[in-house]
Amino acid sequence: MLRSFDLILIGVMTATAVVTYSIKHRAELKLEEVHRIESEIKLERDTIDLLKADWALLTQPNRLHRLTAVYQSELDLVPTEPTQLAMPKELPMPKSQLPQPETTIEQLIAGNDPAVAAAIAGVDKAKASKPEPRIPVPLPRGASSVDVISTGSVRR
Repeated sequence: MLRSFDLILIGVMTATAVVTYSIKHRAELKLEEVHRIESEIKLERDTIDLLKADWALLTQPNRLHRLTAVYQSELDLVPTEPTQLAMPKELPMPKSQLPQPETTIEQLIAGNDPAVAAAIAGVDKAKASKPEPRIPVPLPRGASSVDVISTGSVRR
């Protein structure tokens, strides 16, 4: 009949089959995950392409010129004068070349410097005398739509 060696071999074959099946199942799960990630990457690339197309549409010079003409009264835009452009030598010096202050942070915190104490008192006085500024609210624009662009979007 069945010897003990045969029973051991049957047990080994069964264990091997179970291990093989579990490895195959894990590999299939990983493959599904790879396909899902690839589809997410494709969706993101499509979204980026769509956004680039929208940006190209929104920044067309003819469209911007038309918008500036319509909203000229609100924006008060003027062409840039050549004198408004700065040369590199006209720019302020870098922070590394700024002169170092004579007063240390510890002295400022302690309030030992009379100039700092006077400045703090002036700031407190200015805060007390001046009311809080109002937050500006944009005026509603006219009902006519100057620029209606319908572009697609990618929904997730």
